[in-house]
Amino acid sequence: MATALDLRWIGPALDGNRFVVVAPHPDDEVLMAGGAMRWAQNLGRAVLILAVSDGEASHRRSARVDPEQLRTRRATERAEALCRLGLTDVEVQCLRVPDGDCASSVEDIATVLRGQLRPSDAVVGPAAEDRHPDHVAVARAMRMASGGRRWWEAPTWALVHGTDPPPTCQLDLGRETWRAKIHAMAAFESQLVALGPDECDGPVVHAHELRAMLRPVETFAAKTA
Repeated sequence: MATALDLRWIGPALDGNRFVVVAPHPDDEVLMAGGAMRWAQNLGRAVLILAVSDGEASHRRSARVDPEQLRTRRATERAEALCRLGLTDVEVQCLRVPDGDCASSVEDIATVLRGQLRPSDAVVGPAAEDRHPDHVAVARAMRMASGGRRWWEAPTWALVHGTDPPPTCQLDLGRETWRAKIHAMAAFESQLVALGPDECDGPVVHAHELRAMLRPVETFAAKTA
């Protein structure tokens, strides 16, 4: 399936009346499905981001920035990233689960998902193979909330570790959208650039890790509980 944006599905497209991305942290929605959100919007479908945490604990030991400052900054970065992707009509709902402690809130996350998700949605979330505790917890919550319906896992950190699951389908981003996605990820400066000289202020995502996650295709593995 192709669109005017030169996006091409390899395998079945993620069809649904609404496209939903369940993101453990700000930046995960872009890494997992920035191109797919663009594809869905281009087809006139509603796009919803369920932001599980606000990413406020990424520099928990820093003396230069506190959690509330990070919460605000990362929300601003997400808005800029979506703008750079041309995602002008995306709804973002924040679940306010404590960053770094999603494992303690799996049942609460699942309850929210049950209330938000519709049978006709195409739903994307993190891969359990990412190994990041928050990603694993959100993947578990999605399984609990699925009610037997299919959802899609999109790897991020699993691409760095080489543990990404075999994809059911892939979205070839084409040159334009791949460049837009790279530009969008650059908006997350708090995660990519050191906030100061101290070790605790260093980048969360290093250049080689970002290169592993920013591929010209997005991959999705179909899951059913």
